Amino acid sequence: MSASTQSPVKLENLRSPEKITKTLLACIAFAATFLDYWSYSRQYYTEPQAYRDVLAGTAAAPNQYRVGTIWLANFIATQGHMGLRHAMTLVDGLSALLAVFLLYSLLRNSALYRTASNSLRWAGSAAFLAMVQFYLAWLIWYQRPETLPSAALVALALWLLTPSSKSSPSRPVAVTFAGLMLFSAAQGLVRADVAVAVNLGLLLVCLSGLKGFSLSRWTMAATALAGVLLSGGIQFYLMHVAYPHASYGSTPVFQLVLNVTDHLRIFPFLIFMLPWAWTMNFFIRRREALPGPSAALLGGSTIFLLLWCVVGKIDEVRIFLPFAVALIPATVQAAMQTATEDI
Repeated sequence: MSASTQSPVKLENLRSPEKITKTLLACIAFAATFLDYWSYSRQYYTEPQAYRDVLAGTAAAPNQYRVGTIWLANFIATQGHMGLRHAMTLVDGLSALLAVFLLYSLLRNSALYRTASNSLRWAGSAAFLAMVQFYLAWLIWYQRPETLPSAALVALALWLLTPSSKSSPSRPVAVTFAGLMLFSAAQGLVRADVAVAVNLGLLLVCLSGLKGFSLSRWTMAATALAGVLLSGGIQFYLMHVAYPHASYGSTPVFQLVLNVTDHLRIFPFLIFMLPWAWTMNFFIRRREALPGPSAALLGGSTIFLLLWCVVGKIDEVRIFLPFAVALIPATVQAAMQTATEDI
């Protein structure tokens, strides 16, 4: 039979997409880390003491309150006899790998993905890769060392909130509770507003009656409240006890007017937030399709978005990257449902 008369290969006859997707995810994470390193390196040669002001306690607010990643990187640099920029790159690389693989495992273990046809799984995995590539491309736009660690911690929190699949052993309640408390404490040192928003979103969703979490609804609500107090308490301590002298200098704390009037800020914001807006619109119209953990994260991201628009520069889109990356499984599942309905 000639090549021209052969029937095309169908996706249903191909093997599953998980292996090649994991390989490509690792490639994307390594590529982003490589570019990440050169951004740190360029900053180092321009300003050799960059980030060391945080270690000395002399940095301006709010950077002085985000000490967790710098402390960890400095410890690695000291023990490993390497430069601080190398240690921060290592932390970023490990964080990127942890985030993307945890999130892909959540997609793979979702009921929609497990019951989907092989062709739809290929489409979902391809969409996941595209979303990861899209978001990590913004990593070095106003680069900061707390961005990828925050993404990894939020992904870990989402993984802890999600019940174990039938093929995996269930996690003990104590492990889930301890893990979420560890998330709130660690994120409180890295960037406390992210932890507060995640826990507030979780608390509101639990109080609304939505279920589907790894713990009972009221246990999860109590855990969220404890998380808000823990991360908020860490932020209060850093601001008023550890570094009360840190100031914002000439930078205005409230940015809402500038965000609305400065059109140059709006363009990157709109580009970056388009997938989030599409995901939010999809689940507003179909609330029954949104599982509890994803609803909690979507709610937390909304709280964080409002906070960001008021006191942050909206063109610094890497600020929202931890939430955007963690919502990739929800966005992909929404796209898979849409594709199924259109067929």
